[in-house]
Amino acid sequence: MAHRLLSTAFAIVVAFFTGGSAKASEIRVLSANGARLILEALVPQFESETNHKVTTRYGEAGVLRNRILDGEGFDGDPVAIAHTDFGMAVLADAPKPDTSSSDALKQTLLSANSIVYTDPKTGEISGVLFTRLIERLGIADEVNKKSKLVAGVLNASFVVKGEADLAVQLANEILAVPGVQFVPMPPGFQISVTFSGGLATSATDPAAAKSLIQFLARPAAAPVIRSKGYEPG
Repeated sequence: MAHRLLSTAFAIVVAFFTGGSAKASEIRVLSANGARLILEALVPQFESETNHKVTTRYGEAGVLRNRILDGEGFDGDPVAIAHTDFGMAVLADAPKPDTSSSDALKQTLLSANSIVYTDPKTGEISGVLFTRLIERLGIADEVNKKSKLVAGVLNASFVVKGEADLAVQLANEILAVPGVQFVPMPPGFQISVTFSGGLATSATDPAAAKSLIQFLARPAAAPVIRSKGYEPG
């Protein structure tokens, strides 16, 4: 079944800057929270192999995008590193909710006692997508009355703690929480979000920053990327 690819405002969410000498540079990465698992898994290996030092700051995609666009230009096209799906989480031992159609999803959301999703005001993509979804279904008021809005956390953890029936986030973030299962969205709401890397024009050692992007996008990184709940590219 085909997924819609999100390749507009949230495509460039990992920005690379450099400083220092060409032999051993400091690479500064500005990344969306959604790419954290990839960077935490692969960056130590990159540092070990190259002697470059990588410093990463994380935030919600929308906030970072505005900061990037306000202050930095980029060379060339962004390089796709990984993608993941938009969906929901329930307890692993709970019956999987029916999301086979828009009507089924609507009933599932209305039947839930409590829902947690990321505050769309942060610009985090799953929160923005879920806000649009409930508006399209015509149930925004009903859902928001019983929803908890959060930021910068793994939303499925609230399901495990018994504080929510459903959590909405990206698949990689959901699968990072033990004790939950991923619930896909129905046709018409299935979206694949791509995380890409872009090189800042201000980079003093662009070759070093480019080498990190290439390291993350190379085929050898694919098994690690998949183990974290993403798909490569």
